Amino acid sequence: MSKLVKHREKLNLTQDELSKKSGISVRTIQRIESGIDPKGYTLRTLAEALGVNKVDLIKKDNLVKESNNNLVNLINLSSL
Repeated sequence: MSKLVKHREKLNLTQDELSKKSGISVRTIQRIESGIDPKGYTLRTLAEALGVNKVDLIKKDNLVKESNNNLVNLINLSSL
């Protein structure tokens, strides 16, 4: 179950209700709930509509990958 589903159900909202509240299409909400991580405007808008932090809607795997990429970049720069 995606994080979006958990937060949406915690507020007792249907996909359609969340769509109307956020202005994000039901189809986009369905895609995110099936496993696609929201980005940019969609992430920010859904987080605001649900009253949660943007990070709460992203899979932790992606955060670890971003952190690792930042660490690799830092190591590469330090060798210069």
